[in-house]
Amino acid sequence: MDKAIRQFKTKFYTSILLVILSWLSFSAHASVEVEIGLLRSPVETTTAVPDYLAEPENNGEAGAELAVSDANGTGKFLGQKYAFRAETNDDTTALITTTKTWYDEGVRYFLADLDTSSLQAIRKALPEDALLFNIGNQDDALRRDVCLSNTLQTALSYTMRADALAQWMRVRRLNDAFLVSGVSDADKAYLSAVKNVFKKYNLKVVEERVWNFDTDLRRTASAELPLFTQADDYDLVLVIDEGNLFGQHLPYNTWLPRPVIGTHGLRADGWHYVIEQWGAIQLQNRFTKKFDRPMTAKDYAGWVAVRSINEAVTVLNKGDVKTVLPFMMSEKFQLAAYKGRKLTYRPWNGQLRQTVPLFDSQALVASAPFEGFLHPRNELDSLGIDEAQSQCRQF
Repeated sequence: MDKAIRQFKTKFYTSILLVILSWLSFSAHASVEVEIGLLRSPVETTTAVPDYLAEPENNGEAGAELAVSDANGTGKFLGQKYAFRAETNDDTTALITTTKTWYDEGVRYFLADLDTSSLQAIRKALPEDALLFNIGNQDDALRRDVCLSNTLQTALSYTMRADALAQWMRVRRLNDAFLVSGVSDADKAYLSAVKNVFKKYNLKVVEERVWNFDTDLRRTASAELPLFTQADDYDLVLVIDEGNLFGQHLPYNTWLPRPVIGTHGLRADGWHYVIEQWGAIQLQNRFTKKFDRPMTAKDYAGWVAVRSINEAVTVLNKGDVKTVLPFMMSEKFQLAAYKGRKLTYRPWNGQLRQTVPLFDSQALVASAPFEGFLHPRNELDSLGIDEAQSQCRQF
């Protein structure tokens, strides 16, 4: 009896060992290999911004890196292997050289966090069998009239963020805004989007002022900002300060006791660490454990770009762009990405349809689009540049 038991155990453990060895052999020779590269400009730093509001040095890159790690976690059981590389440089010519080198080495999926002109140059340098993801540029022109071939947008546009705020204002019946903006190019682009959206939703700017001072508000905010925001009446203050130079001092320092929204106070963006619904706490915890900081909106855009690739490759078991891209643009592609709805790409400009969270520093307040803002195709298309407003017909 004991001999029979020993023989059974020997056969059992031998079988387990053979399975493990065969799995290791299969993993070592993946049937599908996907090369992903990230091109980005270095993060701008300034002593005018406090450290706790400064942009992380690996912003965006960290999100993509986590998604590649997640993809390899499941890919090893499917014979799929993902490799990731990144290049940070403020010289567009150098980035173009890197792009061409990577392409020659087999990279076909490119993520980019670059300004519009650099993004155009990178796309021009790439053959059509390479797919480009914009993970950081919010320029509305990229969705409206600067139409780049085989390019998908996972970053929110300025208009998507403005639409989310405007819908919230209409729901809360806060129609009159005191508008304060900075002077950077990003501030001006966001301001333009806000003004266009206000016309669409019949919202009113009762007073508009530009903050173009270099005052250190850490000591004088309570004295200077009430006077700066003085007006007869308004429902809220909408601040546009993408660089965190003054906006963080506006809440509780306005002339009238009113809510502050925009880039500070109640914010609309692609992601924030307060989001825990829909299983998002799992993603937040994995990211924080790996990088010892919270996940940002740009990190999420990088993560969801790689997740899109991973989802398509997993379903198709193929990694070539010629096969993957048509599937990603089809109705069969629906991405689960911790936002409460399945996400898809708009066929006219490649923008990722997604809900836009509204939050403050401690809680998720709401998620746009709001109930009642209907659309004949998809309610998510009430956010951002719609097909009728866009000259792009990319896919």
